[in-house]
Amino acid sequence: MAHPAPKPFSWLILVSYMAALVLNALPISRELALLLPPFGLLVLLYWAQREIRHTHFIAAVTIGLLYDAMSGTLLGLHALLFSIVLFIFLRMRLRFRLVRTLQQTGVLIFLLYLYQLMLLPLIYDHLEGDAWLRYIAMPLTLLICWPILKYTLDWLSHTRPIAHDE
Repeated sequence: MAHPAPKPFSWLILVSYMAALVLNALPISRELALLLPPFGLLVLLYWAQREIRHTHFIAAVTIGLLYDAMSGTLLGLHALLFSIVLFIFLRMRLRFRLVRTLQQTGVLIFLLYLYQLMLLPLIYDHLEGDAWLRYIAMPLTLLICWPILKYTLDWLSHTRPIAHDE
């Protein structure tokens, strides 16, 4: 028997995860790194709202472990945090798909503040002076990052946005 050809989205999913990891692994200064959102988590949430037949927990653990390896944190920390955020997001993903991009950004800002709150006990000692301001401002960068990410992945996967987004 011939095996069915893989869906074209499966390659796009893998490439988007790799691109997200590369974006967060770019060698930039520590100050700017605090402003970069976890692109792997954003791509994970995009695909979780896009493909409603899958939960994407394996991807959350895998991407989280890769983030742990890149940042040198406790192994499993980001995997746990990404899984918790994904679990919360899965409870609302059908409603999330129905709202406009700016409203989606507001929901994601809330989820990233929750993510940072869970991460805070581990990095509290390392935040000094202006680093606090950048740490608190990071979720607000989604106002720029999420629409670009969403429309790029929508365009690459050849889907049309909902009529009220045009």
